[in-house]
Amino acid sequence: MTVSEFIKTRLKELNMTQNDLANQLGITKQNLNNKLSRDNFSSKELCEIADVLKTEIIMKTEKEEIPIKY
Repeated sequence: MTVSEFIKTRLKELNMTQNDLANQLGITKQNLNNKLSRDNFSSKELCEIADVLKTEIIMKTEKEEIPIKY
């Protein structure tokens, strides 16, 4: 599953639209749509999206999982 697919799935689970997400991120729907179509996000953007979608970004090794925060 790509990041964009995950975001779209999570939006459905939360009964949110892409427009809702864009508004909460302070960007235009067109900007969000472009990022989703390219599946191209900075780590900071992903952390902001994770906060809105009530999820976490995790870096995982064989021994530990570390939540990523900005």
